[in-house]
Amino acid sequence: MNKIFLFLGIGAGFAVAYFLSGKSEGQQGIVKSLLIPLGSYSIHLHHWLIALVMLIILFSLKIYNPFLHGFLLGLILQGLTYHDFYNIISKA
Repeated sequence: MNKIFLFLGIGAGFAVAYFLSGKSEGQQGIVKSLLIPLGSYSIHLHHWLIALVMLIILFSLKIYNPFLHGFLLGLILQGLTYHDFYNIISKA
């Protein structure tokens, strides 16, 4: 039963990220990108990176919810489909 909720969460997370994010790299989605200016640089906190941090926190606190973990995994997987997923720090 846990695996069913995990996979449902993955599908839901992927779908939510797909429909709320930009359709391609650099394109603004419904939810705005989180950019932090830092001098002459800009830090882009991608949704997949935020979801990864949240997942690590849940694991470290020993909180296990298959649907929530799946949802976060879905967000991460969808974010990794972009070609610029690794561009976190850039010139402003």
